[in-house]
Amino acid sequence: MKVLIIYGTTEGQTKKIAETASKHITAGHNQVDLIDSASLTALPDLSTYDALILAASVHQERHQDSIINLVLAQRERFTTLPTAFISVSLSAATADGLSAAEKYVERFTWVTKFQPTKVLLLGGALQYSEYDYFKIEIVKHVVMKNSGTFEPTGNHEFTDWDALSKFLDEFLTEVQGQSK
Repeated sequence: MKVLIIYGTTEGQTKKIAETASKHITAGHNQVDLIDSASLTALPDLSTYDALILAASVHQERHQDSIINLVLAQRERFTTLPTAFISVSLSAATADGLSAAEKYVERFTWVTKFQPTKVLLLGGALQYSEYDYFKIEIVKHVVMKNSGTFEPTGNHEFTDWDALSKFLDEFLTEVQGQSK
């Protein structure tokens, strides 16, 4: 099976998730092409792929423009493939934030008029060591709203790697079932 993964990342966690997904899929003797949506100049020939995975992080309650614009431009072509969408946000990391994470995906599908075959809400990361004062203040507001506690020290990863692996396995099994 050949899978195309296109990701949009702001701070690097979604890139890490996409790279981990690629390694997981290739470990199962599949082929993967991995592309950063920000550097995409031309879409590869989709007819050579069995599935598409889009991964995008959420900032200020919306996914990357590069992913939104790509889906808007290629929606018709994307509907020809089974498609997984991985939405990465801090909201997805907590039970209290899941409804917000779901709303981000609802907004994405409403704006793009594109409905992926399968969706995963996945927690992202806080990279305090890379933030300036203003970014810390924004993150503080978001984190305080969702969890009530805030410690701007170190970096914190909220990605559930086991959930990602399970999601990928389920998606690939569904894709293989459809191709038979």
